[in-house]
Amino acid sequence: FGYKWIGPPFLNLRGAIESLADGVTSDSIPVTLRDRAGRVNKLKVASGPPPRMQGVPKLISSKLEGAPVAPIWLRQVEKNFWMRPLTDGALYVQFNQVRDDDAKPLSQSGAELKQEVMTKRPTRVILDVRHNNGGNSYLYPPIIEALSAWEAAVPTGKLYVLMGRNTFSAAQNFIAQLDKRTRAVFVGEPSSSKPNFVGEENNLTLPWSGAIVSISNRYHENIPGDKREWIEPDIKIELSSRDYFANRDPVLERLVGRASLK
Repeated sequence: FGYKWIGPPFLNLRGAIESLADGVTSDSIPVTLRDRAGRVNKLKVASGPPPRMQGVPKLISSKLEGAPVAPIWLRQVEKNFWMRPLTDGALYVQFNQVRDDDAKPLSQSGAELKQEVMTKRPTRVILDVRHNNGGNSYLYPPIIEALSAWEAAVPTGKLYVLMGRNTFSAAQNFIAQLDKRTRAVFVGEPSSSKPNFVGEENNLTLPWSGAIVSISNRYHENIPGDKREWIEPDIKIELSSRDYFANRDPVLERLVGRASLK
């Protein structure tokens, strides 16, 4: 699932495609498409300079003409952390980056989450980390502490963690700790890396090409002896292109239904 997420941005890079395919020129890339009915279409896509990207891109809502309003999980992707109650009484929490905001550190977000769950005592907390590609692992403990306190206060409460192909790095550490320390039920797609993995970013500029590479130098052992390749969801729901372009969220709909997502 990591390849499924990282792969598409690399298809914007002509050099990457040239290393894999023939017929690529300085101004076009030949593409062959086969639909579900087996029909084949061949076309040429104009190539140009690579897009400027800051880190790994996050998913945006469908821009197709006639597409419904964006689903909740795609409405505030630019925010590191936010939450809102749903109409069925569940609390929806979206955790998009393990970083402090300019205006609010994660420690404050954790305190606000704890205040919310301990005061209102929701029977379900839906924690969405599908956009979370990491950050600083030293910053997320207040979020886990808030959820652990809520589970202790509401023994029948259900914690659902929505994850997917963009959940890795510090976010992988975060969900591994939830797997270890809470009663979390994981929903969606498998995470993009192992619970125990080598991480951290140390950038190095190569002297001849000027290319920037990243070298990892720390082994994160969240669960000693854990040999899993990823965290497998308890309720597996893969996002299809059909759902995406229709601005539908089958993962959240599975838990609360469409009527609660307005």
